[in-house]
Amino acid sequence: MKYLDSNSLFQTIDNVSEAILFNLDINNEEKLQIADFIVNQQGKPNAYAGTFAPTGVDLKQDLILFTGDTIKSRVGKCHMIGEEASRVLRKLDLQNDKVNIALAKADKGLNNQINKYLKNSRYEFGMYCCKSCSCGLWINLASGGLNNNTAMLKAGLDFLKRHRDNNGRWKGFPYYYTLYVLSEIESDIALNEMEYAAKSIKRRLGKSKSDENKYDIRRNYIGEQILNKLSSN
Repeated sequence: MKYLDSNSLFQTIDNVSEAILFNLDINNEEKLQIADFIVNQQGKPNAYAGTFAPTGVDLKQDLILFTGDTIKSRVGKCHMIGEEASRVLRKLDLQNDKVNIALAKADKGLNNQINKYLKNSRYEFGMYCCKSCSCGLWINLASGGLNNNTAMLKAGLDFLKRHRDNNGRWKGFPYYYTLYVLSEIESDIALNEMEYAAKSIKRRLGKSKSDENKYDIRRNYIGEQILNKLSSN
């Protein structure tokens, strides 16, 4: 298998996400095997809120997000894997009953967990738990997850806007992963934050970056995607 890593859910997610970013082909047979692997992780120990459980290998190490940002906490890893796995299942676009049922269950579990958080005045609609976890929620929403709740995604981006540092970044947010999330949002609701980050992206593109480091390659490509989107608007 080219993209499936049966020892690691997050490596599988990373592999598929790379194929999506660079428009690489995944044949239908492997798509089905990837989907089966993800769906079979649902409800296993450490599955977050009815989503998809990390493997033992995943739990033994820090979780490195698609852009190289790191999640160290156990609960953070489980949550991010649940959100990202949901997104990947949707992006595979298989439209079979087994996948649809699993995604509906994951959406229900995540919504229930979000509603519990919203009872605490520290949290607000559109964000979830912490700033990294909020990004995980938004990338899932961007794929049509959590019942395609556009209002929640818009509220999340309003929350992000309030944390601008006036230097092209956002206070407390993982910079490159946040750009990745913005690049995944197909509607124009992310344009304001992309425009805000544009000068920062231009400063960083290609500077002291390795052509062999996959995270540098991804970061540059995502930055270029955002700048191209802005130039076409």
